[in-house]
Amino acid sequence: MLPLAGRPSAATCGLLAGRAQALSLAGRHDEAVATVRHLSEQIEKLPAAVVGDVESLWGWPEHRLRHTESWVYTHSGDRRAAAAAQARALELYPASQIRLRTQVQLHQAAATARTGDITDGLTAAADLLDRLPQEQHNELVRAVTLQVTAAVPDRERHRPLYTELIDRVQR
Repeated sequence: MLPLAGRPSAATCGLLAGRAQALSLAGRHDEAVATVRHLSEQIEKLPAAVVGDVESLWGWPEHRLRHTESWVYTHSGDRRAAAAAQARALELYPASQIRLRTQVQLHQAAATARTGDITDGLTAAADLLDRLPQEQHNELVRAVTLQVTAAVPDRERHRPLYTELIDRVQR
């Protein structure tokens, strides 16, 4: 058990979300999914004021859960669960959170590439970067974009779209 993970709070939820994402990156998908389920249980126990706080770091609104699910299910290859989480996250995210919305859409692009629609996935990622204001480009956006390129099989990495996207985020 992780410290703080037994008591429902925004901090607990943040800890569990980070753990789930790290486990998914490590390829420990069953553990990541189990952690997301535990996160969901913790959120159900949060006070309404914490769940309803959509703009501050002190809240833990539903869109944060859906974002975490999107990440975990995209990496695990559960396209149906990922798509449901992505749709819900995009529905819930305030328009002011364009960078976070873009990250979820980059998860969609990675899922698209992972299922063999490489051109569509890479094109979507490039288009998302084009639409995101330059001042919103940060290390996390670049890292999530690189996850789209990581979804491209080695035998397909000769594509100009692939190398162009890599070049854009590694500048």
